[in-house]
Amino acid sequence: MIHYDRLGGPRAWLVWILATLFVIAGFSFQTAYGVTSTKIADDLSLTMAQLGILGTTYTWAVAILQLFSGPILDRVGIRILAWVSLFSVVGGFAYANAGSFEVLVLSNICIAVGHAFAFVGAGMVGGKWFGWGRFGLMFGLVQGAGALGSFFNQNVTRYIVEDYGWSFSLNAIAVVILVIAVLMLFFVREPNLPDVEKPQWTGVKNLMTGTLNSLKHIVVRPHLWLNTVHGGMTFGAHLSLTLVWGPIFLAKTGMSVFEAVAISSFAFLGMLVGCPLWVWVSERIKRNRPLAVIPAIFQAALLAYVILNPSMANKYTFFFIGLFSGSTAMNYPIAGSLVPKSLVGTSSAFVNTMQFFWTGILMAAPGLALSGAGIWAMLAGTTGIDADASSMADFQSAMLLLVYAVCIGVVAAMLTKESFPSDKNASDRTEVTI
Repeated sequence: MIHYDRLGGPRAWLVWILATLFVIAGFSFQTAYGVTSTKIADDLSLTMAQLGILGTTYTWAVAILQLFSGPILDRVGIRILAWVSLFSVVGGFAYANAGSFEVLVLSNICIAVGHAFAFVGAGMVGGKWFGWGRFGLMFGLVQGAGALGSFFNQNVTRYIVEDYGWSFSLNAIAVVILVIAVLMLFFVREPNLPDVEKPQWTGVKNLMTGTLNSLKHIVVRPHLWLNTVHGGMTFGAHLSLTLVWGPIFLAKTGMSVFEAVAISSFAFLGMLVGCPLWVWVSERIKRNRPLAVIPAIFQAALLAYVILNPSMANKYTFFFIGLFSGSTAMNYPIAGSLVPKSLVGTSSAFVNTMQFFWTGILMAAPGLALSGAGIWAMLAGTTGIDADASSMADFQSAMLLLVYAVCIGVVAAMLTKESFPSDKNASDRTEVTI
């Protein structure tokens, strides 16, 4: 007698928890970067330019690799998560014990391989083990859990680095990922369901051909591009604020770095609530577009208010900024509703790729604007300022670039077609030959 797995049962939750823990642990290296970067620079005699390259290396490596992780997950299945997690383990230990800039760069690329599969993979676990009707909500829960993990990681890492050093803290993260990797090797697999074929390995050539064909079907859909612009701007502004410019801006107002990092981290708690909340509301009203547009409008408005009124920057305002930035979770159910089931992984990876692409740009933009020269300074109105003695007004002008970006995301979301599954848009989900 064949035993079938139950969607949403205990085994489903075990697999989902392990996959989500992989997301949280993998992202720990990025959240730890804001706390450890200056310590690493001091110990290894790195320049500010090298620190910038190091941060960008990880972000762009994840963005590029994401293009392939989704199609590969579509064709190979979620079992691959256990194996790619080993890249994060090896890269993590190399990063924690690096003695040169070159090793730091290579180890970040290795970590990025694992992370590129982690987030989309956890989303795929939600669809496969809880049913594709719950795909959006489970993806929102993954993002929410990731935000909660980032809040604790950013705060706990501060204490560990202060007491034990950056190498110890990064080694600890690598050990945690190793434990998760071993557990995933034992427990993460495809669900055994009636009338559902499990992915089969058909060789490297067929994998690469199928991957490229999947991407071809994705890039020709204009509304997917519009959806990624919203995702990139809302997500990119959120990470730029919480990981880089929020603490710097708050420190400029007179706060200690310790206090500035703590307050900025409350945006992660807001995202913890916002990500599943907006997806849940969209399922209740059976519409996707309003839940992408309306929270993003509030995100831009509140962010602008805090930037122009620094005295109002506190844990409550940052919490609500994070809450409204949770509209970025809507990009996954939107993308999943604009393609057939066979391309859900590819479309999700496409969203995450563009999120990290724009995050890399938005993390750099305020700093480039504060240089006083170039296109970003022109857009921010900071051309000709003294880069070595930037005023609060200069910082405000540079930070407003994040507000402009979110506004662009709002327009893109308004132009994206309503995608909540219905008879009107059923043709978008017609299966294609890959």
